[in-house]
Amino acid sequence: MDEHGLPEQDPRRRTMPAGHVLLAVFIGLVVASLLNAQGMHKQALSQGPGVGREIAGTLTAGLAGVSGIFQLDEPRILLKAALGRSGDDKLVGKLAISASKPKVPVATTKPVFSATHPMRLYLTGDSLITDPGPTLLDKISNNPAIKPVSTTDAHAATGLVQPEIFNWFDYLPKQIKALKPDVTVATFGANDGLGFTGVAGAEEFGSAAWLAEYRRRVSGVMDEMTAGGGRVVFLGLPIPRDPGLARRWQQMNEIQQSEAAKRAGLVVWVDLFKKLADKNGHYSDYLPDSSGQQQLARSSDGIHYEPQGATVVADAIIEAINQLVTVPGLGPVTPTPAAG
Repeated sequence: MDEHGLPEQDPRRRTMPAGHVLLAVFIGLVVASLLNAQGMHKQALSQGPGVGREIAGTLTAGLAGVSGIFQLDEPRILLKAALGRSGDDKLVGKLAISASKPKVPVATTKPVFSATHPMRLYLTGDSLITDPGPTLLDKISNNPAIKPVSTTDAHAATGLVQPEIFNWFDYLPKQIKALKPDVTVATFGANDGLGFTGVAGAEEFGSAAWLAEYRRRVSGVMDEMTAGGGRVVFLGLPIPRDPGLARRWQQMNEIQQSEAAKRAGLVVWVDLFKKLADKNGHYSDYLPDSSGQQQLARSSDGIHYEPQGATVVADAIIEAINQLVTVPGLGPVTPTPAAG
C-alpha cells in the first residue's frame, strides 16, 4: 500500500525498457515497409536523376521482392482494388505504342472554327503546363469559337521515359477518345533525362539506343494525340538555369522538333528554349513584358514559370494554334520586346 492507502503498482510494470521500445518501433517500421513496399519502390523511381534515386530504387526493389515472395503486400492490393485504384503501384517497363502514323498525306487545309462550331481545346502534360495552361484559358475565356474540354490536365513528375510512374501511352488514347479535342496542347520531357529500364542498351541517357527509344516514344505520343484527326501543339522544353540540364533538354528538343516536322500540318513544335532566353541566348530569371518592363519569369528552381514566363508560353501557344487552324478572334500576339 502507498501513503494514500492505495495498492502500490509493481515497479516492473511501470515502464518498458528503452531497448524494448526501440525494438518494437523497428519491427513496426519493417512491417510497414514490407506492406507498402511496392508503393515505396514506385515513389523511389519517381525521384529525379542522381545517386539518391539509384540507392532508393535498389533498396526498395529488394523490399518489394521480399514482400511479393511472402505475399505481404496482399492487404494493400486488396485495399487498392476496393478503392478502385488497383493500378497505383503497377510498374510498367517496356511499352507498346498502338497508334500508327497517318496513312494519307497530311492535309494542308486548315480547319475553320466559329461560335457555332467551336474548337475543342485540351491542355495536358507534365508540371510545365501547370502555369501556362490557366494563363492561356484566361486569355481565350471570352472567345466563343473556342471550347476547352477540360481544365488543365497536368501530371507532375511524369514523362515518356518512366511509364512505371505514369503511362501516358495508356492514358492519352482514352482521353483523346473521350474528349475529342480538335487541338491538343501538350508538354513532355522535363522528367525524361533518365535512363530507360527494360530497354537494352538504353540504360544511359544520350546513348544511341536511348536516343532511338526516346524518338520512338515521342513519335508515338504525337500519333496517339493525332489519331482521332486532331492537331497538336507540342511545347518544347524551355531553357533551364542549369547548363548540364540544358544540354540534355536540347537533345530532347531536337528529337521533338524533327518528329513534329514529319507531321507538318498536324503537329507544330514550339521552341520555348529560344523564347525564354535573353537576347544573348542565355537563361534569365527576368523577361520583359509587352511594355518592355522586366518581370520575373522563372521560378526559383530555374525550371518552372512565374506569371511572365507563363504569359510568354501562352502567347507562343496562340501563335502555334493559328498555324494549325483558323479561329476568329484569335489574332496574332503583340510581339514582346527582346530580353535585355
